[in-house]
This record gives sequence, structure tokens and C-alpha cells, in this order.
Amino acid sequence: MYDIPLRIEGHMLPVGKQRSNLDLMRVWLQKEELNSGVRLIQAQGHVDPNGSSEIRLCHFNCALMDGGSLHEHLRTVKQFLDENPLEVVTLLFVNTGPPLEHWAQAYFDTGLDVMSYIPPPEKRDRRMYIEDWPTIAELVATNKRLITFLSRGADEDAVPFLLLEFNYLFETSFMNDSPWDYDCDASRPWFGQHYVPRTLSLLNHFLYAQFLGFRYPNATYANTTNGAGFHVGELGEHAARCRSQYGRRPNFLLVDFFNEGNVFDVEYGMNAND
Repeated sequence: MYDIPLRIEGHMLPVGKQRSNLDLMRVWLQKEELNSGVRLIQAQGHVDPNGSSEIRLCHFNCALMDGGSLHEHLRTVKQFLDENPLEVVTLLFVNTGPPLEHWAQAYFDTGLDVMSYIPPPEKRDRRMYIEDWPTIAELVATNKRLITFLSRGADEDAVPFLLLEFNYLFETSFMNDSPWDYDCDASRPWFGQHYVPRTLSLLNHFLYAQFLGFRYPNATYANTTNGAGFHVGELGEHAARCRSQYGRRPNFLLVDFFNEGNVFDVEYGMNAND
């Protein structure tokens, strides 16, 4: 099924090679993420501060961390899918305010609307469980190899290929300021402590630092955060703990700085042991 195997998910952070006081992010373009094996990319969509209908992919604040336009991002994804006909990609967008029609237009303009998977209408509203998803082979055979989730603002009657995220998956807490903060409970949507929904699961495993009250990805701790070991704060420990709580492997591991540490070792280990 689509939920097998576990996938590494990467934040699409703004491009930059220099570390500064406010932007300590050492990042790769989403093209390199995809070529390296990341199959789910997360980004934040913002209204263009210049007033155009173009959606900007920024990290918190477009004035500080602008990752380019949604159109540019989708063209890269389209090129990757065209060049790799056996691959399936998932996009997860935090929608901070752009209207749905602007999101949809970017898909129409890049041709990704026709490559996007649309769940059966009767499976909407938290009724699509893990076992209901098509297999990877079925997605490839029908060339519906892109799955897109919006955190809010989706209307699947109007735009059926943009899926309302929390109807289909749950996330763990994302306010991780300490290596001891990682948990396995469904934080969004909240179902109660230790309750395991039957939907897809996403572990938020990235660490924040703070400067003058502003949160930014903690680059200095990335090798440990993305480590494959079983010490507190390491990705390997977090994934194994959640697997034990869920009784199944988690579906997505969301990380920053995927090229630091051993994220793919964690992915391989989790998939090999099922």
C-alpha cells in the first residue's frame, strides 16, 4: 500500500550556503532532496508580500527566509516525475493564507493536476484508513504519482486533488526545543494521549533553536538529531519508540538537514524489519 515503506520527509528550506545569526540553515534544493531519496517534501505557502497571486514558499517569514515560488517548486517536482516514471512523490504544504484557487492554478499551470491522486469521495472526512490507500504499483500504473496535502483551506469538492491534511494523517508535536520533546501522540488532530488513529502518521523530528524570541532550525545539533542511534534526541530512538506505541511503523519522518546524520539508515532499518 501507499503507506509502505516508511518515507523520509524533508522541510523545503530556503536556499542558502552561508550560516548567519538568523538563518543557520544549510540546505539543498528540493531537486537534490528528491534525487537523494526524499519522497515527501514539506513547505509553507505564503501570500506574496508584493501583492501578486504567486504563492511564496517561505520559512516563517518571507523577508527573512524565502524559498522561491510554488510554480518553481512544482516544475521541479514535475520534471522529477517525468524523468522517474516509477516514483511517487508526496507534498505537504502548510497553508498560511493563500486562497485555494491560487494553489490550484499552480497545479493546472504545471500539469500536475492530471498526475495527482484523488481519493474516493466516500473516504473523505477521516474515513480513509491506512488499508484504503492504493499500492505504489497502482499509483504508478495509473500515473497518479503525486499526492498533495494542505494543512488548511482545502475544499475537495472544488479541487479534489488538494487533500485536507488532517483528514488523512496525524502529526506528532512540532514545537521541539529540546531533544527530550519528541513524542508519539497524535498532536494534530488531537485524539487523546496514547490513542493511535488508523490514518497515516507523521513524526515531526526536527529541533528548534531561538534567537531574540524567533525560532529557527537548529543546524549545530543536526548530526545528533538525525542520528540512527537509540539515544535521547536521535531519530532512530524516536522512530523505534513510536513504532512500539503504534504497533506498526510510522509512515513519514519529517526532518531538517536530511543530508546530515543518518536519516536513510533509519528509513532502511525501519523498512527492513517489517
